[in-house]
Amino acid sequence: MKKYSPIPEIGIENRTWPDKQITQTPKWCAVDLRDGNQALPDPLTLEQKQIYFDILVKIGFKEIEIGFPSASKDDYDFCRHLIDNKLIPDDVMISVLVPARPDLVVKTMHALRDVPKATVHFYVATSDLHREHVLGKTHEDVMNMCTATVKAIKEEASKLSDSRFYLEFSPEEFTDTNLDFALEVCDHVIEQWQPAADEKVILNLPATVERRPPTHYADMIELFQRKLKSEQAIISLHAHNDMGCAVASTQLALQAGAHRVEGTLFGQGERSGNVDLITLVLNLQYLGVDTGLDFSDLVNITKTISELTNMPPHERHPYVGSLVFSAFSGSHQDAIHKSTLRKDELMEVFGRWKIPYLHIDPADVGREFENLIRINSQSGKGGIAHIIEKEHNIKLPRFVQVDFAKRVQAYAEKVSREVSTQEVWSVFEDAYLKPQNPKLILNNYWPYPDETQSEIVNAKIEVVFNGETFTHEATGNGPISAFVAALKKLNIPDFALEHFGEDSVGESAQAEALASISLKNVVDDSIHIGFGYHSNINHAAARAIVNATNNLLAQ
Repeated sequence: MKKYSPIPEIGIENRTWPDKQITQTPKWCAVDLRDGNQALPDPLTLEQKQIYFDILVKIGFKEIEIGFPSASKDDYDFCRHLIDNKLIPDDVMISVLVPARPDLVVKTMHALRDVPKATVHFYVATSDLHREHVLGKTHEDVMNMCTATVKAIKEEASKLSDSRFYLEFSPEEFTDTNLDFALEVCDHVIEQWQPAADEKVILNLPATVERRPPTHYADMIELFQRKLKSEQAIISLHAHNDMGCAVASTQLALQAGAHRVEGTLFGQGERSGNVDLITLVLNLQYLGVDTGLDFSDLVNITKTISELTNMPPHERHPYVGSLVFSAFSGSHQDAIHKSTLRKDELMEVFGRWKIPYLHIDPADVGREFENLIRINSQSGKGGIAHIIEKEHNIKLPRFVQVDFAKRVQAYAEKVSREVSTQEVWSVFEDAYLKPQNPKLILNNYWPYPDETQSEIVNAKIEVVFNGETFTHEATGNGPISAFVAALKKLNIPDFALEHFGEDSVGESAQAEALASISLKNVVDDSIHIGFGYHSNINHAAARAIVNATNNLLAQ
């Protein structure tokens, strides 16, 4: 015998779900305060549950399962806390869980007294594995348990006439249950409840333990709906993540026609967890579905829930991880850098959000472009240029990008870790703005027109070179060439001006001019770069030339 073997197919004919798209949002039920809470090493306190409940309400959940009152005093007390203090918004429905045991129904309903409306969610294991080998029950026993439980709920509800109660039923381990038996039990529960004409019973069909691939779950949901006798049912999903496919299983089951989803934020739950509602909701949002839920403040939601549960999400957790919108690879960084500068144009071209390596706009979940690109020894010129532009509004010319990337990579290799944006800027300053131990210092520079030739510009400079002050004058066909001619009267290696760029930093009237210069050493063809700031572009260029010359002299 093999320990593991292929799982038999469901046996559905003419399945239709693969050709369908999800165009409408399902109903959402957050079960964090029950399924998620019971799986925590340190369950939430009442005060923490209140904070969590308020977060779920703010996000927009209209159905929230708050606990298991018959199994836990903490859950019972929290239920009473919400009801007694009138903390449940009018448009929010709470639900509570109870097993198919009439004696526990009494305590459960007592916990719900005075609630305006609520869903009573009961369950029984229907798989052969659980039914026979754990509970020791026959098919008939299960049917009788359901009959007795529904009767008890109805009787207790009749004593609370000021409240409105709805029914939810889960055939536990649905995906491991004979489908015909699951249908028989669910039809029986609806028949026993006898819903009003405008009412539907929630049939929650859980992948309690994920034993099947996502396609099987979708097949079971489609086939279940084909065969279900009653039309007064809401088909609900509750996928666990034992095989890591809970999100995929749920999305395919929604394509198969399910109406409702139960899950938790970040997938908190027993074993590998429940379906992660954040991932699922944002996946549907990406597909153009208006989910009715708001995760625009996802950064703070993540921080608060992590503190409450003491279980922060992994750095690569979809949408919420600290690194999921980050790129270390040079080619990725270059593509992101170029495309984010043209994101509006790309929206028009493709008719939807389209940026390389970013499947959604990070701003939609409270993240910023500035945090997308992370710098280490693998980073390339595009990503490094992106950091300088976003942090300091400096667009690096290509001739600078290549040289600067090598410097940052060398620094990252030296420190053997990720490099902060401040460290990137320090490397930039040391390389191009504030050369270490400069041999040449510019004291002043006076460009002025020639009195006899209008096309000629004169320049007078005062510099300190190797500790000695010099004053020189020269002419040129412009302020920069005149400055270079005067500078060359010093005893420095001969050089040629290779590149000159100019820009402005800031948008106000006080914006400074920024000049970038590259010089080529005529002797060995080495290239040396400098930047300079000043309110006057000619003075900014002079400073850039001096900084580049210092790099040449340092060689």
